[in-house]
Amino acid sequence: MYDERTELIHVSIPGSSHDPRDRREPPPGVVFHYVPEFHPDDVTVHRGIPVTSVARTLVDCAEDATPDELRGMFARAYEQGILDLDAVDACLQRIEWRPSLPLVRRVLEEFRGLVEAIEEGPGSGC
Repeated sequence: MYDERTELIHVSIPGSSHDPRDRREPPPGVVFHYVPEFHPDDVTVHRGIPVTSVARTLVDCAEDATPDELRGMFARAYEQGILDLDAVDACLQRIEWRPSLPLVRRVLEEFRGLVEAIEEGPGSGC
């Protein structure tokens, strides 16, 4: 993930930051994050490069995002047609605990409500 604020590229690498066999020095401008092995649903391939899924990326970005920034990320994903709320929910169920999970759950529920309202449309009420 590219961080516009710091101009750094963040890369998640399966492994432990405490295991010297896993330690690699990142190139300039890159930050490595060592994470447990990814669930197969949390990884996809884009142009031949393995990347985290949209759902996993949203969950990971929440670690450093403000609530408004995370809402913006959800909104952009929705506008691009790549936001799968059920996939985000499934990712949350699989992931280890982290302080940002309540924020992700809150934004997820906000977007569920917004998407339902949009899909119902103005003329679908009683």
